[in-house]
Amino acid sequence: MKVALGIGCDRGTPLSTLERAVDEALAMAGLQRGQVTGVGSITLKADEPGLLALAAQAGWPLHFYPATQLAEVVVPHPSETVRRHTGTPSVSEAAALLAAGTTEASALWVEKHRLRGDDGRNATVSVARVEPRAATPPLTANADPDRRFTAAEREAVQSLMQVRRDMRHFTAGAQVAEDVRARLQAALLAAPSVGLMQPLRVLRITAPALRDRLAAAVDEERMRTAQAMGSRAAEFLALKVEGVRECAELWALVLAPDDGTLFGRRTLASEMAWCSAGAAVQNLWLTARAEHLGLGWVSLFEPGDLHTLLALPAGAVPLGLLCIGPVDRFYPVPMLVQEGWRQKRPATALFAENSWDPTWCDGAASPGTLPSVSLSPCPVSFT
Repeated sequence: MKVALGIGCDRGTPLSTLERAVDEALAMAGLQRGQVTGVGSITLKADEPGLLALAAQAGWPLHFYPATQLAEVVVPHPSETVRRHTGTPSVSEAAALLAAGTTEASALWVEKHRLRGDDGRNATVSVARVEPRAATPPLTANADPDRRFTAAEREAVQSLMQVRRDMRHFTAGAQVAEDVRARLQAALLAAPSVGLMQPLRVLRITAPALRDRLAAAVDEERMRTAQAMGSRAAEFLALKVEGVRECAELWALVLAPDDGTLFGRRTLASEMAWCSAGAAVQNLWLTARAEHLGLGWVSLFEPGDLHTLLALPAGAVPLGLLCIGPVDRFYPVPMLVQEGWRQKRPATALFAENSWDPTWCDGAASPGTLPSVSLSPCPVSFT
């Protein structure tokens, strides 16, 4: 039997107290240290010396979760005192479950073992079973095609779209539970695609060395992009543009080799494949936000580099790296707006009736924008 630990402690709790609390909790369940697969705690403890030393000494992976994610986990013993101090009613129980890859409270083997050390500092340890992985059961969402949504549900959908963000800042060391990951995958499968071609393929990156190589490819393109920015190069380099190293989940988006689907794309073959992939990602983006997870789409790379790193077949096209995972907070407005990089266009700049609106041609491109292809009726001047 494999287990995960969740640990909460006072600031400055010594290693000896944490070791004793862990050993006592494991003994209560008849377990040994060799059965521990990892340790979870709250991000407030990411710099706790005793906790870091405990994990390093035992060789246990450490996972830190933000209070908002821990608060979503239903536990047997929530505490208002803990909530006042940390922002979540549970640290050890919730962290143990998340570190075990579940949110089911029934997985807790030792719910809470508290120990007050000789120095007066407190530690709490919870133990959760890591269940053998099984096939994910199908989701049972209401799929009635005639369902009518309530006003509250419509408002929730609109709110979800308004608060969706392209995230670059992630909580390092966090994880995404397996049941949540299954819901993300279901969102991709539910997306529309032209001719039902479903051209998108997703590679979940779990090898640390591969993640490092992908991050390096992104770093290289970031510098090339900065060189192309002209007067905005320094401003661009000051932005955080990706979270490849910190995010809990890294998924590579790949457009599969064309399967020859003709329905709906005889005249726009490649364009409709790209649009179908984009529709799937939007489904995923909204679902991630509903799960209180951030998602960021990284497109800073040379396609040939990713093609090689991911060992893709001929005809496959890498579209992006999706950074997914818990965040400490969501941006109040899109980050590029928040940082003054660019402003969103109003509705009047996007919608018209029957014909092109000549006012859409007003203004010139600015440094940091790409030259337009010659399909537009607008005369364009680039600076």
